[in-house]
Amino acid sequence: MSNVIPYREGISTPKSSKTRLSATGGQIIAGLILILFLIITAFPLVWTLISSLKSSQEILTSALSLPEKPQWINYVNAVRVTGITKSYLNSVIVTALSVVVNAYIALLAAYVFARFRFPARQTLMLMFALGILIPVNSALLPIKLIMDYFKLSNSLTGLAILYSAIGLPTSILILSSHITGIPPEIDESARIDGAGWLTVVNKIIVPIAHPGLVTVAILQAIYCWNEFLFAMVLVSSEAKRTLQVAIRFFVGRFFFDYGGLFAAMVLAILPLVIVFIIFQNSIVSALSSGAIKF
Repeated sequence: MSNVIPYREGISTPKSSKTRLSATGGQIIAGLILILFLIITAFPLVWTLISSLKSSQEILTSALSLPEKPQWINYVNAVRVTGITKSYLNSVIVTALSVVVNAYIALLAAYVFARFRFPARQTLMLMFALGILIPVNSALLPIKLIMDYFKLSNSLTGLAILYSAIGLPTSILILSSHITGIPPEIDESARIDGAGWLTVVNKIIVPIAHPGLVTVAILQAIYCWNEFLFAMVLVSSEAKRTLQVAIRFFVGRFFFDYGGLFAAMVLAILPLVIVFIIFQNSIVSALSSGAIKF
């Protein structure tokens, strides 16, 4: 007579119970890690926001406490004393130009790499991949000499062109992945109907690869908005300073007004936080849509 216990639905075996306990434990650990990461990431932002509403005396005596009375005057001083409005406008101009130029050039290059096969294709793709690995700040001196030679130093347009070139490797790799996933038969049908290559890219590829373009635009905007070193070295005119460079020079003016300094920092951070909150789903879905295909 067999000693095997028949399986009955609804009755859990010791093995299945251990599996569920193991899965639950793993989920708890993962949740704790995510909570820790959230705290580490959010704390500087929350602390900066709270400090921007405190007086200098409160910041020096109790840096981690809540403000006794919100000091909204700090934001008024940050705008009035520093003239941050002009720097804001300069950063918007540079970021907008760089995003448009970078996204469209990367789109055309990605389309070529995804749709055409030519001898130097793999070599060029490898060069773009290496461009991501090489720290661009290490090329500060050659870039400065090149910008001076072409009369692009001390210019918002030159800064936008430089930022566009720096972001091309990442943008091309992201868009290549998206365009590779688009069936080439769609392109061929449009070509049969008489559409040119630019028409195919503008009318067909752009709408389909929209998530990738949004991701490229946001990543490029974040880099341009936060970039400091090249803007500091290449722009000497006070009227053409970007926001990050201007804040650096504002530190001297805010030597005794820490609340105003934190208020200026909040004004610099706020646009990127808003943009990321609005488009976070597009960024995550685009970056996790699949591996890059060559």
